[in-house]
Amino acid sequence: MKSIGIGIVGAGHISGAHAAAVQKAQGVELTAVCDPDLQRARALAESHGNPKVFASLAEMLACNDVAAVIIATPNHLHPVQAIDCAKAGRHVLCEKPIANSLAEAKAAEEAVSSRNLVFRSGFNQRFLAQVKLAKLAIERGVIGEIHGFRSVFSGKWDNYFDGSNFRFDPSLSGGTTINDNLIHRYDMVRHLLSDEFTSVVADLIHSVIPPVVDDNVNLIVTTSRGARGTFSADRYSPVIADSTELYGTRGSIHVVTNAVSPFHAVPLAIFTTLPAEEIPAELRDALFPQARARKIPGWSGWMSFWPQLNDAYADQVQEFGSAIQGSATGCIGATGIDGVRATELIQAAYTSHIERRWVDLPLPANAVYQVPTYSSPPEA
Repeated sequence: MKSIGIGIVGAGHISGAHAAAVQKAQGVELTAVCDPDLQRARALAESHGNPKVFASLAEMLACNDVAAVIIATPNHLHPVQAIDCAKAGRHVLCEKPIANSLAEAKAAEEAVSSRNLVFRSGFNQRFLAQVKLAKLAIERGVIGEIHGFRSVFSGKWDNYFDGSNFRFDPSLSGGTTINDNLIHRYDMVRHLLSDEFTSVVADLIHSVIPPVVDDNVNLIVTTSRGARGTFSADRYSPVIADSTELYGTRGSIHVVTNAVSPFHAVPLAIFTTLPAEEIPAELRDALFPQARARKIPGWSGWMSFWPQLNDAYADQVQEFGSAIQGSATGCIGATGIDGVRATELIQAAYTSHIERRWVDLPLPANAVYQVPTYSSPPEA
């Protein structure tokens, strides 16, 4: 079967990961790179197989070698570019968030899906081995019915500097902390729970970093099945710390996606009250990948996993290509609707913060999008 030609729009920091992923994945081929900064576009192309280089998306969409597009530009450009790709009959994999506002996100999703094109939102962490094992454990009832969760991400504000630094301009990014790294967690929890958020209350402030943006964010959410949970993130901590924890009637799951630490020492830990013989075979195999026997000596209910490191970007692109070919099985890729839901939660959180109240989801069709303003804390 012929490889699917993929073009990348945007040649910034994250585009290198996408270009390498396309080269690694099967069934796809990097055929074009596009960026108004031609020097940057050429540098990306030269380091990833020398695909064609264009200065504008319109020029790239006129290229017959491009059947699908990865959108890796500043956030405010995502919905317009997704719509342009759809109008040109191209499939779309869009970096998160797919838009800053709910209305823009819905318009982009509708433009792509209404033309029977594939739309994938860039939530690559779904493809991490530890997240896939956590999903399997939940589906097999290893921790029972889930009633609570919490997710934390801390990281230094200037870890991801590139030429534009658009993340620190809310008119371009739509937010700094709430919709950058933390947005992965909204999607991960929805994905793991197979559930929808039904309300949110949020508090966002600027605490300390030089750009006066949201660097200290906290959300409490409810789900349609009655679970309660929290999302917390900051951009002032000097070291990355992250954990997503889910608590059920039979146990708990603890997932790390970015960096282990002495406090979160393994990518995945699971506690269950199930007897050892009832642990699913897939989890036993992941615990003891080289062992002949799958017995769990001295069973305490705790399992610690170091699954083989996989390239989540490459797996995401390969699933994208398989979906285009119509050969995807057991699809876990985040759809355009998943991207809409993440943007909707952020917009609802903004409304909650500004109006100091709980906000129900889904939002009404006439919901107003407004980004909070922040001020520097008073000097001590």
